[in-house]
Amino acid sequence: MRESPFIPPHMQQMKLCTSDIPTNAIAGQRMDIAVADFMHSHMLPFSLTECPKFLKVLETAKSLGTGYLPPDRRKMSGPLLDMRYDTNKEEMIKNLLLESKIFAVTIFGDGATITNIPLMNILAASPNNPFALLEIVDCTDQMAKGGKKDATYLAGIVRPLIRWLKARAKSNIVDLIMFDGVSNVQLAGKVVA
Repeated sequence: MRESPFIPPHMQQMKLCTSDIPTNAIAGQRMDIAVADFMHSHMLPFSLTECPKFLKVLETAKSLGTGYLPPDRRKMSGPLLDMRYDTNKEEMIKNLLLESKIFAVTIFGDGATITNIPLMNILAASPNNPFALLEIVDCTDQMAKGGKKDATYLAGIVRPLIRWLKARAKSNIVDLIMFDGVSNVQLAGKVVA
């Protein structure tokens, strides 16, 4: 007789009913058990079952049939993550520029050091998007060369972003630049101008 392979307890699905009951009679109960087991096993918040995104997953799953296999970790961390990033960034910029010809756009940010990594956070704001992330710049190379997060460096980072926004909006739309954590930040505005 062939022995069943060992399945670690955290990978086993909780069972509250026997397998000899017809599947269609208890399909809803089985789904409830599977959802509860998944949430409990991964310490996810119970309110996640009320999330519109989770409900959309279940709705989409109903139409797939039995041949569907979920994406593996490589697909999740590669093409699907990239696709979500690109989609969200496009939507963020679209909202940022929605009324930019009327109200303009402000670019703002600050210097930060996180775990010895010098960074520059660059965001933009408009009435339809108060915090669009344009870029997070790793300033390690600049600092390693003995440079600083100074006016010239900041201008070199911000100018291409202004040109990119101008090209997207087909108009000069940036009317204010504000930064913190940069030496000579007042001079940066003059250099950018």
